[in-house]
Amino acid sequence: MKRFLKFLFLIFSLIFLGGIHLVAQESDLATEKNAEAEQIQAENKAAEREAATETGEEIVTTPRAKLQKRLEGCGSPVNSVTFSPDGNFLLVACGGPGGDNVVRIWNIATGKVIQTFSGHTDRVNQAVYTPDGKRIVTASDDKTVGVWNVEDGKMIFKLAEHLDEVKCVAVHPDGKTAVSGSRDCTFTRWNLETGKASGMKQAHKSTVMAITYSKDGKFIVTGSRDMTVRLFNAESAQWITEFGGKTTEDGHLGSVVSVAISPNNRMILSGSMDTTVRLWETKTGIQLLCTWRTIKQPIYSVTFSPDGQKILAGSGDFMARIWDIKTGEEELRIRGDGMQSVLGVAFSPDGKTIATGSRDKIVRIWTY
Repeated sequence: MKRFLKFLFLIFSLIFLGGIHLVAQESDLATEKNAEAEQIQAENKAAEREAATETGEEIVTTPRAKLQKRLEGCGSPVNSVTFSPDGNFLLVACGGPGGDNVVRIWNIATGKVIQTFSGHTDRVNQAVYTPDGKRIVTASDDKTVGVWNVEDGKMIFKLAEHLDEVKCVAVHPDGKTAVSGSRDCTFTRWNLETGKASGMKQAHKSTVMAITYSKDGKFIVTGSRDMTVRLFNAESAQWITEFGGKTTEDGHLGSVVSVAISPNNRMILSGSMDTTVRLWETKTGIQLLCTWRTIKQPIYSVTFSPDGQKILAGSGDFMARIWDIKTGEEELRIRGDGMQSVLGVAFSPDGKTIATGSRDKIVRIWTY
């Protein structure tokens, strides 16, 4: 009888503690959602002030950039934009409160949607091509990673090992493996040929918001809500070094939501909710050049130009900017056309064209 009572006590204790853990998780999620809602509200107010002070829809650039196309038809904010390997198409991930949570491919020349990918039940945070351009891989708040066939728009695999929202995804240069980052603080490697997980790694102390492979496939770079950037060995998944945090006094003071690694692997780029863009030396973890700061608005997306000489960033102050790495000077600033917060940015493979995805549900193609 005593053993039976002890067993019941143990069961009830586990249920009680599990309930506490679930409540804590729900509380954390509610906090994040509230913070996002407050950010959007602040950006909307800023947009109203911007509209009240501007005399027109002038595009402020140095030198001047030219708006080539407006790609409309998304039912929710544009969270990521990615050029196809040949540069002829643009892959767009959408989603948000009340959104359509759909991924689309546009023909850039015609401005027409040529393929849609429907199946995620929550916001699609990112979509990327495989190197051959025949498949795409998507990350969604519905806790899954999707692998899709570009030709027919059908899902090949639905990958569901993560325990929470999947915020980011990247594909290895060989096209056989992908890696995804999640609110469960891990990244998971996937075999794209079998659809099976090939290893899960505890990566950060908080949500993994951004992830990418190096061009040679030897490294994985991650960014997190814990305000750090980390470098991992792609084969072993071993943590090599940390940028920010305890390794330097000049770390980010807010969530790191976008990362990139230069084509030669020598530099790592990070964009943060603390309104800064930071450039790091890969081997030493030392911050290079200066910290580029926007006008009190988050940096949502960062990337290197194909030649590794320039930096492109999209931010909450309704602008996309390009900096020259050698000089540290701002080279280009794009605004106007009613563009709101820039959530996604991308260079074309030849580096001559820029794509921006905005909270206003519109994708814009620019030349400069």
